[in-house]
Amino acid sequence: MKRDKIMQNKYIFSLRKGAIMTDELKDIVYSDLYRFTGNNRRNDKVYLTFVQEWMSSPEFRFLNSFRRTQYYYLQKMSSPKGFYHLRCSLAFKFYNIGLDRKSRKYHFQIPYDTRIGKGLYIAHFGRIIIHPRASIGHNVNISTGVVIGTQFRGAKKGSPDIGNYVWIGANAIIVGKIRVGNNVLIAPGAYVNFDVPDNSIVIGNPGLIRRSSGATLGYINNTILFDEYNVRSGEPTR
Repeated sequence: MKRDKIMQNKYIFSLRKGAIMTDELKDIVYSDLYRFTGNNRRNDKVYLTFVQEWMSSPEFRFLNSFRRTQYYYLQKMSSPKGFYHLRCSLAFKFYNIGLDRKSRKYHFQIPYDTRIGKGLYIAHFGRIIIHPRASIGHNVNISTGVVIGTQFRGAKKGSPDIGNYVWIGANAIIVGKIRVGNNVLIAPGAYVNFDVPDNSIVIGNPGLIRRSSGATLGYINNTILFDEYNVRSGEPTR
């Protein structure tokens, strides 16, 4: 018992120092980092870029906590009982405390089991609400005031499935079991409770669709091409 307690204390200490970050976790965290920094603010040592962004950006601090909490939650749920399971359980509890604090401080309500792809960019800190059953793809921008919620009855009961390369403007609302395609711009203040095809712009309340092959051109920058920081492609996982 005493030895187990010592090992737990050592592991928590290493978590506090930020030493525990597997290649898989780095792959996810650095994809978000690149969306925030791009090449212009990239240092030779990636970790230095990470520290600078962590210190200066509340949005990135929250995302970092979110990614770590989700990663260890998934590892805990998928691993058999044993020391590794214990490690992941401790890490999950540790990071979830930080995630909860940042959620209350910055008003981001994004549960740790929300399915979000690589390269998420939050434009400004402020109220953002995302239902845990929603699914969000790669290279997505979300602005302040956005609600991605569920519908509790009717033909569209459920939560949205949002594709890749989607820009969501301030105070936009996306609800129900709908599909938002790839390369879509949701204008500020838009209300979306219907399927949106690829290469589209949605404007207004009620929302109107305008087809555009360059819908997100100039809006989504520093996109992950799955070669920066050795980021590997893959589907969002829960």
